[in-house]
Amino acid sequence: MAGLEVLYESAAPSITCTQDALVCFLHWEVVTHGYYGLGTGDQPGPSDKKSELLPAGWNNSKDLYVLRYESKDGSRKLLVKAITMETSMIINVLEYGSQQVADLTLNLDDYISAEDLRDFHRTYKNSEELRSRILSGIISPIHEQWDKASVSSPHREFPPATAREVDPLRIPSHHPHTSRQPPCKMFTMSGIKSKITGRKKTKKISAHKKTVNRCQYQDAYTC
Repeated sequence: MAGLEVLYESAAPSITCTQDALVCFLHWEVVTHGYYGLGTGDQPGPSDKKSELLPAGWNNSKDLYVLRYESKDGSRKLLVKAITMETSMIINVLEYGSQQVADLTLNLDDYISAEDLRDFHRTYKNSEELRSRILSGIISPIHEQWDKASVSSPHREFPPATAREVDPLRIPSHHPHTSRQPPCKMFTMSGIKSKITGRKKTKKISAHKKTVNRCQYQDAYTC
């Protein structure tokens, strides 16, 4: 909690109510889970910068806090909105890339001592419970949903490369690649055999015709 104390002390001059103290705690939890604060408002602004401190003007409105964050590896961006409803605060978080949303409602009096805002060590009550609720209600759901969205995103699958495609020494063919057709019958072994057999039969028939013709010729002179 040492980091939270440093953050709180840096923001203490502007912390004037219980919701300010709770948003400060929330900010630190987001930062400790791998994010930088960017700025305030729904849209990026010229004053945006990555920092672990709360941005300027973070609590201009005590009814609606809007903060933006980016993960340290740059893969995720969060939009955090905290809305004050009487003695409760409703926290909504949107992850821009996956459009996943998480929300959490906290009772301010359960975790913040309104009379001790000047003393960090007495400001927060049930700190471990508060951390657990922020983790289970916001951080974990956003990360789990983002991971699921990443895994289920469509991707192209390519068939394994053939030996022709893999061999770097292969000389490419000059003929365009066409789809493989069934081999022609005349180039199959059965086709070759039938063709040879046919030729043998033709030769036998021709030899028989010659023998018959020779006999007819001899018979004509004999007669």
